Amino acid sequence: MDQGIIPIDKNFELQYVYYEKNPKYKYFNRKFEIFIVEKKSFKKKYVMHMDNADIRQMMPRIFKASSGSKRHDFGVTTLNWNDIKTKFTDYIVSELGEKQRNNIKKAVGKLNSPKI
Repeated sequence: MDQGIIPIDKNFELQYVYYEKNPKYKYFNRKFEIFIVEKKSFKKKYVMHMDNADIRQMMPRIFKASSGSKRHDFGVTTLNWNDIKTKFTDYIVSELGEKQRNNIKKAVGKLNSPKI
């Protein structure tokens, strides 16, 4: 299992978890989760995440925090990892604001492909 934290700025960070290889996951070869969290003084607040937990779907799904609970919001419609990162960056920018685009782009750019 590979996991880590990539800071976006002083208020937000990316947390990622790539699990061990599993033959159930057809395209990416393993389960992965990427979280966006807001850093508060003594706790962290969930903003959104992307994962491929549903083995029936080849493409990852993105979930946003809405009124205290996770809600299935939209899917990424490509299997190319660079396109997925670009789409995910756009979704994060829509949540955090256009001023954060460069910081978000740098942080998402540091993510490795879960296929490796």
